Amino acid sequence: MVRIVYIPMKMEGYERKSFIYKQIGVMSRYKNINLITMKNFSEYEQRLIENLVKTDLLKSNVLDFISNTVLVDRGIEIKEDAKIISLLYSKTDKNALTEFFECISTIDYLEKNNLIFVHSNYDLPQKGNFVSKNITQEILDSKVTDFFIQPIPTNIFDLIMRYKISYFYVRSELKKILENNFKTYEQMYHEEELTESKKQTRISRFSFYLALGALLFSFIAPFIFDANINQDQVNEINQNLKVLELSVKDIKTEILLMRETLIDTLNSSSGKETQRPTSNHTP
Repeated sequence: MVRIVYIPMKMEGYERKSFIYKQIGVMSRYKNINLITMKNFSEYEQRLIENLVKTDLLKSNVLDFISNTVLVDRGIEIKEDAKIISLLYSKTDKNALTEFFECISTIDYLEKNNLIFVHSNYDLPQKGNFVSKNITQEILDSKVTDFFIQPIPTNIFDLIMRYKISYFYVRSELKKILENNFKTYEQMYHEEELTESKKQTRISRFSFYLALGALLFSFIAPFIFDANINQDQVNEINQNLKVLELSVKDIKTEILLMRETLIDTLNSSSGKETQRPTSNHTP
């Protein structure tokens, strides 16, 4: 399987090489997840994915999922002769267009990146030309002045027509991303580095205490076993003191490195995408 690594165009020289080597190291740890899918999902996209994963396989019609997710108090009018759809929503609803496009684009993204499998039944009876979670034709007729109708003359019509007769299956890769709490490769990589740093610090601390114990023993042993202390023993104690001093410096250096790694991890974790601004204009 070919794996693709996206490298920022502005990276050059040492920074570019470091990025490539880091991605190779990350891929060796997470071979079961496609690198191309490891993006920072927005909070809204994360909720959509959670709902996808929770959906009953026997109730996984794509358009039904869209209806249950973003067509509450909203609706889609499908005009097959003109090959156009219109989004119907309350005049006070400021997020209708944004959430509708977020839902469609997320499903399209997941399918193109093999995180969900979409399969169609072309013999499935066609549903009506109006789709909504809770708005009926009677409600629409009685409160038509309360709604705004936004035509969307794009290829979303083709997607909606395909979704009417299609079902989705959530692949294990997407479930794994959800289990990892939507962490990117770099976030997981930093966390492993931090865990390894803590482990090495514990080992160094143990070695330090062991060396300290040995030093103390070598210092008091002459008094216990031999009352006479010669110059060689004094020199050995001084040498051990120097070794202990170097060990203390090493411990301090490792603690500082671990602190820097923790700061980098926190900074990378705070870079998640935010929701796109609301727009009520025709795309």
